[in-house]
Amino acid sequence: MSAEPAFASVDRLRALIDARELSVAELVATCIERIERLDPGLNAVVALRPDAALAEAAAADRAAPADRGPLHGMPFTVKDVTETLDLPTTWGSRAFAGHAAGFDSAPVAHLRRAGAILIGKTNTPELACEPVTRGALFGETCNPWLPERTPGGSSGGAAAGLAAGMFPLAQGTDAGGSIRIPASCCGVVGIKPTRGRVSFSPSGVEPWGGLLHCGPLARTVRDAAAMLDAMAGPGIGDASALLRAPGLRAACDRGTGELRIAVTGAVAGGELDSDVAAAFADALDVLRELGHDPVPAAPDASALPPLFAVIAEATFAGLAASLSDEQLECIEVTSRQLIDRGRLISAEGYLAAVDAARRESVQIMSFWERFDVLITPTVPWVPPPRACLPRTEDYDAKWAQYGVWETFTSPWNVTGQPAISVPCPRLSREGLPIGLQLVGRFGAEAQLVSLAAAYETAAPWAHRRPAALS
Repeated sequence: MSAEPAFASVDRLRALIDARELSVAELVATCIERIERLDPGLNAVVALRPDAALAEAAAADRAAPADRGPLHGMPFTVKDVTETLDLPTTWGSRAFAGHAAGFDSAPVAHLRRAGAILIGKTNTPELACEPVTRGALFGETCNPWLPERTPGGSSGGAAAGLAAGMFPLAQGTDAGGSIRIPASCCGVVGIKPTRGRVSFSPSGVEPWGGLLHCGPLARTVRDAAAMLDAMAGPGIGDASALLRAPGLRAACDRGTGELRIAVTGAVAGGELDSDVAAAFADALDVLRELGHDPVPAAPDASALPPLFAVIAEATFAGLAASLSDEQLECIEVTSRQLIDRGRLISAEGYLAAVDAARRESVQIMSFWERFDVLITPTVPWVPPPRACLPRTEDYDAKWAQYGVWETFTSPWNVTGQPAISVPCPRLSREGLPIGLQLVGRFGAEAQLVSLAAAYETAAPWAHRRPAALS
């Protein structure tokens, strides 16, 4: 097969399939071949279902046009913290090696009903606990643009595989930036939806005290929007009105009008490196060319990091309560540190942190009464060498470094607002991608993807890819 199916958009792939110029079986075979050929150098994919995926592809090719869903025949992957019926779900941990959930989580079931074909699971750090992608069970994922650099995390396998043309769509999760950070590092699109937009049923409701979100990664805004349309929707026991499909793919074709846009590049405890600052300035110029007038402004989110830490640490302590002694012995250093810190937090302390986080969120979200969108860099640095993030295993020093890395992403996990990372027009001097983040008011994914799609049209990136992997 040519390189085109490996990097084509969902719309292009559907057009080829509908015109019988490409079969679903050929598309799935191309993805599997690229994974088997390229993944030894990237370590992005940790489990495959080639025979089942090819059988489903053959069935998809026989389906009548009227029976084809919106993602008919599109291969996708699932992060190895999200349950799947017929692939292991290990949460990247030796404590769960070989674990089979025996069911599909709601977003996976929704994607399959939309016609997408699951081909494999992607790498994540243990329990998705770090904004990098490394672990004792499956090893470390490399950035396809420069293998010695981090792809970010914790959805690093998903973003790296997308950038390498291994699959067109990938599911990820995000508790502090874990979709958006790897999207930035690998030059793809990642959406953290509004809290409650994508269900975690039947295994959970608002995991991590509401910090954790499930969303799509793709190579274009339109593809990510189409995937989120399919992923959204209630599962067993869900009642939130936000869970209905948001109609985002159609929003990509709508104009935005002139929006009230705020911008900030301020980094608490650090600063933007020069490449990120230059790429951010270029991206703002694109928005001005689109008729917008970005102004410097930002809400005060300085109270959120300590609350975030309490909620996350207590979550890990709660998880550990369900583990056997044998499983606890397998837990790695970072997860163990989180567990130990969490065990020092009382129930009253946890509930007080959740309550304070909700109150702070109300104050922060009032900023969106004056502005429609806040725009920031996604991360303050170009992807650093894998050996440099983190520089230490000392708990406080490590999380201080990670805190700077997550400056622009983690506040919106606390507030629950939607955010999207898209590539900037300019690569770094070393040829690495740099991300731009757009944050919207609660429930306003449609406005975000409309602006992001217009920005992509003005400054396209889908033609860029790691040359050695094309």
